[in-house]
Amino acid sequence: MAQTHVNPACPELARWQARQLYGRWSVELPRLGEHGTLVLRKHPEFAASLRGEFTLGGVNSIASGDVEEGDFNLDESRDGKTLSAFWTGRLDDASCGREIHGTLQRLDRPGQPGVDTPFVLRRSGVASGW
Repeated sequence: MAQTHVNPACPELARWQARQLYGRWSVELPRLGEHGTLVLRKHPEFAASLRGEFTLGGVNSIASGDVEEGDFNLDESRDGKTLSAFWTGRLDDASCGREIHGTLQRLDRPGQPGVDTPFVLRRSGVASGW
């Protein structure tokens, strides 16, 4: 069984809930050279979940998801109806949750094949709930 590193400065990171992630995040897709923003807030229907808005590569989209035991998951939709991407990551111990690292899986679209690429989300400013 793999041992998980716990940063003594933030030992409760694995217990964080959605509210600890509310606020503005910068988005970086290093392999694709894309940058943008993500704003996370409470989901309007599910209090323990997240709702967010991406602005990335000149495209706006919405996302819904969760954080559980340090695992971060968002489903993204560009039109509000169909899934366009999955964001799967992990709260970063070294940064005490100010960064989330993971993989973006963009789904196939007409004329554009899907792609899997790493992402980094970085907390912008101070968020409430910390």
